[in-house]
Amino acid sequence: MFRSWWKKVITLLIAILFTVAVFLAWTSYNFSRQYRDTIVQENSASLKMWSNQLTSRVNAIYEHIYELLITLYNNTELRYDTPIMNARTKSKIIDMMEEKLLVSEDTDAFFVYDGHNDFFLFSAKSSLSGPEILGLKEFTRGNAVELREQFGSKTWRIVSVKGSDYLFKSVQLGKYTVGAVSNTKYYAIEDSYSVLGVEPVCLLSTQDGEFTFSDNGAGEEHDSNLVTVCATVPVLQGEVTLSVSPDTMFGGGNLLSLLLILDSALCVVLVIVLLIVLNRDVARATRELVFANQALASGQKDYRLDPKTAGSQEFAILYQSFNDMAEQILLLRIEAYDMAIREEENKLSMLRAQIKPHSFLNAITTISNMTYASRPEEIRAYIASFARYVRYMLNMSSPWTTVAGELDHIRNYLKMQETRFPGSINCTMDCPPELQSRPIPFLLLFTLVENSFKHAMTLYEPLGITITCQRVEEENFSGIRLVEEDTGSGFTQEALDKLFETNPDSLFVKEHLGLTNVRYTLKLIYHRNDLLRISNREGGGAHIEIRIPDQEENS
Repeated sequence: MFRSWWKKVITLLIAILFTVAVFLAWTSYNFSRQYRDTIVQENSASLKMWSNQLTSRVNAIYEHIYELLITLYNNTELRYDTPIMNARTKSKIIDMMEEKLLVSEDTDAFFVYDGHNDFFLFSAKSSLSGPEILGLKEFTRGNAVELREQFGSKTWRIVSVKGSDYLFKSVQLGKYTVGAVSNTKYYAIEDSYSVLGVEPVCLLSTQDGEFTFSDNGAGEEHDSNLVTVCATVPVLQGEVTLSVSPDTMFGGGNLLSLLLILDSALCVVLVIVLLIVLNRDVARATRELVFANQALASGQKDYRLDPKTAGSQEFAILYQSFNDMAEQILLLRIEAYDMAIREEENKLSMLRAQIKPHSFLNAITTISNMTYASRPEEIRAYIASFARYVRYMLNMSSPWTTVAGELDHIRNYLKMQETRFPGSINCTMDCPPELQSRPIPFLLLFTLVENSFKHAMTLYEPLGITITCQRVEEENFSGIRLVEEDTGSGFTQEALDKLFETNPDSLFVKEHLGLTNVRYTLKLIYHRNDLLRISNREGGGAHIEIRIPDQEENS
């Protein structure tokens, strides 16, 4: 007995998944813990250094403010109710502010404001845009006095101007208010110090609100996985928080790299083994099955597989199933061939049964009656017509004929009946030439005429028969319509009721077996139950309609 290949595959897959799961669990726990501790240590040190550096940089700006205050103290009156500074002092102060902007990369603007005389001096960095300069100028002029502090205070405020955050310092000396502004973007922590993790967010909380000192913004949602460190910033009178997302793709040491390589190599080996097993126990057997099916389809009905070479229990069963199927196909082909022969024999027997004994008896009776009247010419003509009739009925070369062939057969049949019943038959045929070449099932239209003679012919009144052919184009049908009408008594209500029964294979009354055969033939060939329509004419007599679709659906 073979061992199932599926169990082998399952075992290998479980081994691979178990190895990967153990590796990931160990790595996730140890590396995550160690890496978070490292982030806290490194980022805490970086945040403290950043705070000290920020203090040093804003103190450097304060020194420039202090020098402006000293210059004002030496060159103008500081008391209230004194005149506005003269032009020479004004020019000197402006030159001094522009020089300090050149040497101080962190400062965006300096300003001097005399609130008593509503006198304002402002100088901004040339790299600022026009709207930025205008916004800073308007803000400092309007808030210089309100936000000012006494001389000697080195604390700064953070303000928002036109959507940007600035460090703001305003110092009072006498009637003058002197200050500077510096954009917080100059102090992004990731620009100056190494920050472990990704997407760092440096957030400063003060009494005036929360402000960011990073390029990533403040972030809209709180992430429980963030690593956060804090530090105080005395110069801004607040606390700064640095939050980062751990990036486990970097760091971890040599041990982690070695484990990753070993685990990857083990996974590759297991996958290779799995592929070898699949190729030996599955792929090869599958290819043999495919080849066997192709051989059987190409006619090699004796082709068989050896279950001993299957390689697994499942494919051994499949091999045996294929052999059983091939045997059944061979038997079915023999049975189908025998059935086809029997069907042809049955068709011939059925057609022969249709013309005997009544057809021969009627013909012999007619010829016998004609001999009493010494009508040799008519007898020869009748025998010729009967010979044509028998030849047509016994034609087994094809189950199909044409409308023209069927009409010729009907004319020959009517000629024979006219001999039997002189002056009792009146037949009209109307079929356009373009429809006469249309193929129709053999004896389909003739059966309708024969049915009229059987049920509508009397010795008291002439029988009228009308045959018409028309082209029909409707929503659910496209083809030709063959209509046969007679002037007899029509169908009984019992026969009409049985026509509309739900079972399409139900028979009419026994007397209308020919119409039942027509209906069944149409169903077998075209797979439709609405192609035979039977009713009575308004003036009396039968109305039978056969519809022949354009597309033959016979399989």
